[in-house]
Amino acid sequence: MMKRSRGVVVFTALMLLVAIAISAPSISMAQPKGEPFVIGYIGMVASPGTRPCMDIQKMAVEEINAMGGILGRPVKYVVMDNKGDTSLSVEAFRKLVIEDKAKFVSVEGRTEICLAVQEASGQLAKEYPHILVFNGPMGSELTARILSEAPKYDHCFRDWDPEPAHYAQQKYYFCKTVPEYQKAKKIAFLWEDLSWTTEWRRGMKGIKDSKGNELPTWEKMATDCGLQVVYSKAVKPRGTMYLPILQDIKKADADLIYFISSWFTDVESFTKQWADSAAKDIQVNLYGGVAQTKDFWKMTGGKGLGIVTSFTDLDDVPLTDKTIPLVKKAQARKIPMQIHVHIAYADIFHFKAAIEKAKGTGDIKKLIKAMEDVETVYSLGKVKYETKKVSPFYHSRVRVDPNDPYKTYPGYYYQLIVQFQQLGKIAYLHESAPENEAYVAKWVDPKRYKTPAELRK
Repeated sequence: MMKRSRGVVVFTALMLLVAIAISAPSISMAQPKGEPFVIGYIGMVASPGTRPCMDIQKMAVEEINAMGGILGRPVKYVVMDNKGDTSLSVEAFRKLVIEDKAKFVSVEGRTEICLAVQEASGQLAKEYPHILVFNGPMGSELTARILSEAPKYDHCFRDWDPEPAHYAQQKYYFCKTVPEYQKAKKIAFLWEDLSWTTEWRRGMKGIKDSKGNELPTWEKMATDCGLQVVYSKAVKPRGTMYLPILQDIKKADADLIYFISSWFTDVESFTKQWADSAAKDIQVNLYGGVAQTKDFWKMTGGKGLGIVTSFTDLDDVPLTDKTIPLVKKAQARKIPMQIHVHIAYADIFHFKAAIEKAKGTGDIKKLIKAMEDVETVYSLGKVKYETKKVSPFYHSRVRVDPNDPYKTYPGYYYQLIVQFQQLGKIAYLHESAPENEAYVAKWVDPKRYKTPAELRK
């Protein structure tokens, strides 16, 4: 009886193993074959803002290849280090499309560099058809010329939104957040002195809202909301000595410093100097940069206490069903998740969807149309490219209505605003707005916010 029972157990175990083997996908079937689809990235390898984009895209390509590639073919990922130089960026681009036969090329998000690469791309597009994607820049010129010089740049896309698309969130910020929630009346502006901030400083000439009014400077928008602009200065992205500037801001009696910063700005250096300056009790809101990640607290040695910033290193807030899984995978690889890093990852899967819809990369017109048509979901919302031929929105990522930049399309970008509090704790202040509201965020609970002086107590 015992032998029979043991035999039944062995037989059952063997049958179970056979069933598992049959049901599991074979390794050979999962292996992509044939000529690879080549995807390239041009950026500064040493940059704390750009390197994570490369690392996250490499991870995405590895995931796609592990799933069988695209249309059964492998994906090859090539990184070109431009060392932050424009001429090297153009050389890198030429190598990618001519020698490496890349069909998709992404360029780091500096408008100046993207413009130079775009010019070379327009010259080579007929002989070497490809898709060029700008990873994160906002300069209007990049997409304005797609319409003004058509069809030379039809193959160009911007995976972020252009400068006028940011008026919706800023109007809410100046009219609600600053005066009502942060109780500030006097604002000091610091501008990263790069191309992407110039139109906000000068006003968006020729770009109008639904009432026919040209979009104003951000300083006028703040003034129209009842704020008093007491200081405004453009500062170079890195290497700025902020202490004299902070002294002047203190003398101007500002209640709040608003630093329009990006991943190229040394916001960590600014924060450390602010915390040791006479302006340390003045509230600080950062527009972008490494403050979007948990690493910021360590980078500042804990001096980021009280800083308010957009935040995307989200491992506990499911903006979409992809948010937490992606961030946890990135954290395991020590990849800081700034906004543009989320987008860089999403780009790879958007490319995949476009290639599949176009049934390959052989027909560039079909590929461009597929890039326009497909919509994908990523960790911060949905990815879709604008097809309304309104400059400079055309071929930029969808976010606002091109005919009324104060009106946000819901679901395409979820933004959370946070404050760094004691011991680096993240206090969530803003959350995404309901779909029927025109602004991008609403204050969660005013009691969560504390002034820097209150937090130091």
